[in-house]
Amino acid sequence: MTDWQTLSEQVRSRVLAASAGTAVAFAAVTAERLIRLDPRRLPFTQSLRPLLDLVWRAAAGDQTAFKPIAVALGEFYLSEYCHNDGQDGPDDADDDPAAAILFAAECYLHAEPAFAVHVAGRAIDAADHRVELASEGRAGDEAVDVDPEDAMVAEVRRQRADLDALAPYATTLSRARFGLPVDEGERLLAALREIVTESAPTPSTGGG
Repeated sequence: MTDWQTLSEQVRSRVLAASAGTAVAFAAVTAERLIRLDPRRLPFTQSLRPLLDLVWRAAAGDQTAFKPIAVALGEFYLSEYCHNDGQDGPDDADDDPAAAILFAAECYLHAEPAFAVHVAGRAIDAADHRVELASEGRAGDEAVDVDPEDAMVAEVRRQRADLDALAPYATTLSRARFGLPVDEGERLLAALREIVTESAPTPSTGGG
């Protein structure tokens, strides 16, 4: 098992052992980082920004977000983007940031931490993909020689740090699904958003 796989298993165990509230917050933080770092900014992915904003509200104890999240997911399931046509159908929802947002919404709707594990997995895939684009000069910058393994390790370490940062809010997050007073929810939302880092993984460059 490689370093990133070992670390990823640690993150997986921690997320599955967490409350649904902590899992939703972790999913929101991770999905937010993905969409901010997204080099491609595909239209379908960007169209999910309002859904992610709803997940943030839900994570901070806003129960009014439940119904619009359910409606948004229902509309996705009824759309052309949800299909079983394999490569013959549109692959927009398979874009890592898009999939992460959808999984984050599912995590809240079903109070199921396993969906947050899927978000974490998509973040690792996205880190690998960003390295691929950078190495080919397709991310808007000059091509660089980077190690995908280092990028994935950096992402999983970021996830582990995010879980550490969420730990002090565990009790409040465990109550968030059942609603929080407006002022408490606003303080929690501000604290959660501070956890998000826009720093891309910094894999080592090759060069002998």
